[in-house]
Amino acid sequence: MQLDIEEHKFKVEEQKMDMLKQELPIKIEKLKAEAEKEQLHVDKERLSLDKERLQYKVDKLRQRSYLLKEGIPKEEVDSLIPLVND
Repeated sequence: MQLDIEEHKFKVEEQKMDMLKQELPIKIEKLKAEAEKEQLHVDKERLSLDKERLQYKVDKLRQRSYLLKEGIPKEEVDSLIPLVND
């Protein structure tokens, strides 16, 4: 009887270990997916910042162009709206 109980406990422990072995690859895949999702989020934020920076530069160039067309001397436009590479 005691042997049967010990065998049963052993089988239960084996089943637990088998379940843990099956669970591990799933957890790894979940972590990989979460990391990929986070990377996509970071990339999206970076693209948004790049888009904003580009829009700022375009607006600045339009302002300069408008002032130059209005006859404002280039030196004055340069001092008001300098072209700076960043």
